[in-house]
Amino acid sequence: MGHFEGSVAPWWSPDSFGLALVVALVSTACWGSWSNTAKAAGDRVNFAHYYTDFCLGTVLTSVIFLLTAGARVMGGPEVNGALVLYSIAAGAVFGVANLLLTTGIALAGLSIAFPLCIGTGLVLGTVLTYIVDQRGHPELLFPGVFLALLGVLANARAYAKLQESRAKSGEGENTVTDSESSADASGESGANTSGDDAKEAPQSFKKNIIMCVFGGVLMGCWSPLSAKSMSGAQGLSPYFSFLCFVCSSMVVGICILTAQQFGCKLIPRVGSVTGLGEYFRVSPVLHAWGLLGGLIWAIGTLSNLVSGGPLGFALSYALGQTAPVVAVLWGLGWYREFNGAPQDAVLYLVAMFLLFFGAIALLCLGGM
Repeated sequence: MGHFEGSVAPWWSPDSFGLALVVALVSTACWGSWSNTAKAAGDRVNFAHYYTDFCLGTVLTSVIFLLTAGARVMGGPEVNGALVLYSIAAGAVFGVANLLLTTGIALAGLSIAFPLCIGTGLVLGTVLTYIVDQRGHPELLFPGVFLALLGVLANARAYAKLQESRAKSGEGENTVTDSESSADASGESGANTSGDDAKEAPQSFKKNIIMCVFGGVLMGCWSPLSAKSMSGAQGLSPYFSFLCFVCSSMVVGICILTAQQFGCKLIPRVGSVTGLGEYFRVSPVLHAWGLLGGLIWAIGTLSNLVSGGPLGFALSYALGQTAPVVAVLWGLGWYREFNGAPQDAVLYLVAMFLLFFGAIALLCLGGM
């Protein structure tokens, strides 16, 4: 059981700083790993189908944890049900932000979208969450966040250098380039290279940049809203708050995906037009990848929220946002993405690891 405003809460939460730190690092591992399921599904499943299964996986996981570790309660004896609105708002904001991030990566490329979305979300999210929950030592927390931001930038530069090297050597002729990704992601053919398209390219690039920045701003807003829903003696339990969060995120996500199939261009569509009939014709194995992705992400996010009680929500969020280091480890060890990489790409990777490890050390010290 965990401690709740001087008494014992009925739901489970870490009862020491060390255990809470381990739980927070679970979120780092999960947030850096769930996207492997999207890679495994690959082009065999439409993005809208994968994301629908992902959302279902998050909701199913949240229900299981609420019924078990969450003790099937909304909160403590003084819980204020109105705080559910903060959880719902957090989920809605995240639902839009996550689709903007995935779309931004498809259209603008990883080296551009990742630092804009994740970098902005990391800094803004930690600052806003600290305003809501002012625990920890800011003189250590914020330098740690700055090092993590530099780590994100170094990560993006490493992939940019790798891509440049492969483009120059002509390696991987079947590899999708950023421009081809842009065409495929919008569901349009890349065969037309007319002068009009050339004139529209700079404007499209500017729109993609704006979309990435906006996605980063939104990504930085869900954590303080979520923290607000769990603050004080009247706060929701992290398990109930998370259930409201993922239900809201799923509704928003599916509404956006549905609108995209009918031509809505507010957020560009990733993949071809599809429908409900095609979704039910997808093989169970491909559905399983989306559900597994949702499960992994949900465990990570719930770990982040649960550890935020004893650690402070700003610290737990910032630790979770060091997840890119885990994603790179997958790329190095499993996918062999950097085999034959140029020296400057390797140097950026080394810098990234040093920066992230330094960030984690400062963040941990800042929470003590």
